[in-house]
Amino acid sequence: MTIEDIIETLEKTDMPDGRIDAFITCAFLLKQLRPAEPNDFDGPHDYMPSSIKSQHGFLMARPFTHDVNHAIDLCREIRPDAVWHLARGQASDDCLYGAQLREIEEGENVLGEAESNHAALALTLAALRAHVRQQDGWKAGL
Repeated sequence: MTIEDIIETLEKTDMPDGRIDAFITCAFLLKQLRPAEPNDFDGPHDYMPSSIKSQHGFLMARPFTHDVNHAIDLCREIRPDAVWHLARGQASDDCLYGAQLREIEEGENVLGEAESNHAALALTLAALRAHVRQQDGWKAGL
């Protein structure tokens, strides 16, 4: 699953997701690993589903979409040169969180932003968008 796929999934579901947390963990922290797949169970690796599940999803996955502190850690991992902002607004009965990663210098351009009903998910999504934007800039030679 690519970072773009993860972003698309989070945009569609707007819910914390332990499986997505596992993909994010592998993409940024455990790059040599991948999340377990269904065919890993009772197969050559003899995994049992209960042995890889944790409270927030999959074993060793950081709960980026569940926990704001972990989402902040992801922001620092992805863009240590940026500042992040998280705000809460309320429209009718719904709470909506907005998050941004901004450059510290150069006019504080917005690097990535997102909105969600979940604070951690909004911050995680903003960080992932900042990462994609940075990668696109490198590809373009900026």
